[in-house]
Parts: sequence; structure tokens; C-alpha cells
Amino acid sequence: VHVYHWPSASEKADSDGAPSASTHPAELALPDKPSIAVLPFDNMSADPDQEFFAEGIAEDIITELSKFRSLFVIARNSSFAFKGKALDVKEIGRRLGVRYVVEGSVRRAGNRVRVTAQLIDAVDDTHLWAERYDRGLEDIFAVQDEVTQAIVTTIEPHLADTERQRARRKPPESLGAWESYQRGLWHLFQFTQAEVKTSIRFMEQAVERDPDFATARAGLAYALYYHMLSGATQDWDGDAERALAAARRAVTLDGSDPFAHIALSRMHAITGRHDAAIAHCDRAIGLNPSYAMAHFGRAHSLWMSGHPAEALPSNEEAMRLSPNDPLMWAFMASRSIALTLLERYDEALDWARRGARQANTGLYSIVAEIAALGHLGRVEEAADAIARACEKRPSVSVPFLLKALPITDPACRVRFEEGLRKAGLGD
Repeated sequence: VHVYHWPSASEKADSDGAPSASTHPAELALPDKPSIAVLPFDNMSADPDQEFFAEGIAEDIITELSKFRSLFVIARNSSFAFKGKALDVKEIGRRLGVRYVVEGSVRRAGNRVRVTAQLIDAVDDTHLWAERYDRGLEDIFAVQDEVTQAIVTTIEPHLADTERQRARRKPPESLGAWESYQRGLWHLFQFTQAEVKTSIRFMEQAVERDPDFATARAGLAYALYYHMLSGATQDWDGDAERALAAARRAVTLDGSDPFAHIALSRMHAITGRHDAAIAHCDRAIGLNPSYAMAHFGRAHSLWMSGHPAEALPSNEEAMRLSPNDPLMWAFMASRSIALTLLERYDEALDWARRGARQANTGLYSIVAEIAALGHLGRVEEAADAIARACEKRPSVSVPFLLKALPITDPACRVRFEEGLRKAGLGD
């Protein structure tokens, strides 16, 4: 852990207004959201001119993390006030009122630069993640952008998973709105029918405890969407209406929340309104270009509306931005179906099976495998895949899948249906 110099008891406050060690500010309460401060990165190079690069990396990380509505990010001026001051991370966390701290260093040697970064739980003083990035310096600004993106797209999922696990360990009756939402996400990301039902209950609890919590309403809509997609719903139209209302309310409450737009996008997609779905994905990307779910949703609606070739770059971007995403199996399944619609069946099968190997894989990775195997004429393997699909959803059928994946382009719809039927899946 890097230590920052803080004035001794005999020293006066610095000109930047930082208090002396004899000052004991009250400890700030932690926000409900995961709270994070990015400290100025240390310039470990002999060249003092590299200071701007070290500061630029930290500033850009603050800017990019601030685009995630799920995070409480301390402003640059507050976190940079600790530059050159001796204080351990736990004390910095207490003074800034944050649970998490990002710190790092930059070292340049010749035309190479090494950037290190680490994520620390400042309450427990434990390291959650650390990484090193070695790059050439042909274009210093391109390197700054690349390293910033790599750090941000690793930190956000780590924070999200840590928050879900923390909420999971608490008794349900003790959860506030934010924790109920996080607990709902944990159950949702198990992607079984029973867990999705449990997710809906926690999302309802979050909305009940804070009716103006836009993200919780988006979470409720998203959980209901998967309830429909899994085939567990007993009232398709009723759940669709309820989810659509929750998503629309989320956008009304906070139009700057990318997740609200994604929830509304998914409901437009499952009802075949793909132009509207893509528009909301684009809106989410405009709010946060690093939001993998938005790129995935865009890809999903592109191939369902007859544009599988255009879907592939969006799908690739989703996987690049969030390589450890709990939805990775869905990213892979979506890519597989797009490849099937392009008649690239061997590639489609490879991606479907990659998705099926994910620990929390859902029904549609197997569906993608079935469609590819059908077109390849590998009927025995397809029969095994159908059996596995039935374990996820008993009596899975072609009509159900065509309803859950409303492909509005006639040629693409026929190609997808033919793959399923050639594999031996029936009505």
C-alpha cells in the first residue's frame, strides 16, 4: 500500500487547505452505493515531466468511473488533495467517506511505460485486485486511453460483484433499498427459473423501500424480462406489461441511468420493437460508452431485426469491455446465433459451446448450440443438447423460442427455425 505524507502535529495546514494531523475531522458515513476514490498515481520515473501522464491516468479513471450511475465517485479535487501526504488507505477512506480506493504508479523507461493499479477495500484494508500494464509509447495519449479503459472495465465488475456478495451475506429483513437491489442481482445472475423468481422478490422489496430508486425499477423490469425469457412465467402478457411499466418509470425517474434504458430496451426487444430497442441501447452507450450490456443489447436486436453482420462488432465490443461479465454466456450465445444466421455454422457452434461452459450458463447457450448442430446435420449431438435444454426448461419448443426471440426478419427467422427443427426440436 502506498503511504502519503501527512503533516506532523507541529505542522500547520498546507496551503491547499488540508488539515494538520492535530485536526480530527468527523468520520463520514458511507453512501449506500459503492463509494470509491481514485488517488493520484505516483510518478516513479526519473523524469518529472511524466507527472502529467500519471495525473492524466488517474483523472481519466475518475471521469470514466463517474459514468456508472451505480457508483459514488469522489471528485478529483478531493482525492488529489492527498497527493504527497503520508496517510494510510484506511484513514483516507475514513476522511473521504469511501469504502474503496484505487491507487497506482507510472514508471517510464525509454520508449516503454509501466502502469500499475490496485483496488483496495479501505474499510477492511484488503486488496481486491491488482494489475500491471506494459505499453510502448508511440502515441502517449492512445496509451493513456487504452490503459484507462482496461482499468475501468476491470474495476467496475469487481465492485459490482463485491457489493452483491456483501448483500447476500445479510439477513433479507435487514436490507435497505440498495442492498435489496444488489441481492436481487445476485439471484438474477444465477439464471435459473427459481433464482430469477427470488430476484423479482428482492427487486420488489427495493422498490417498496425506495419508490424513487430508478435503478431498482430497472432491475425489476430486467428480472421480469428473464422470468419471461426462461419460460417460467404463467402470465406472459401480464409480466410484459408490468416490466414495461417498471422500465418506463425508471427512465422517467432518471433518464441518465444507462441501466434504465437497457431495461426498456430489453422489453422492446422481447416484444419485437427492435428499432426502439436499438435506440435505447444507443442512448445508454451515449451515457456510458464502456457499458457492456448496452453493446450486447444492441447486437441482440440487430440480428433479430435481420442485421446479423452488423451485430458482430457490437457483440465483440461487449465481450472486450467486460471479459468477466456474469452475462458472458449470453454474449457468446447471442454471437453464436448471429453467426448461424450468417450460415457460419462451425463458428456458431464453437461460440455456443464456449457459452455453455460458463459456470452460470443459461438456456440460450444451449439453444444456440442446437440451431448450429441442426444446420450441420449432427443430429446425435443435437439430441444431447436438446436433453440439456429440457433440464433448463422442461418442454422447450420451437414456438416458445420464436416467441422469446422474436426475429422480425423473415429470412433470418426461417434460418433459425430450420436449424432448430433439423436438430429434432419440435412443437
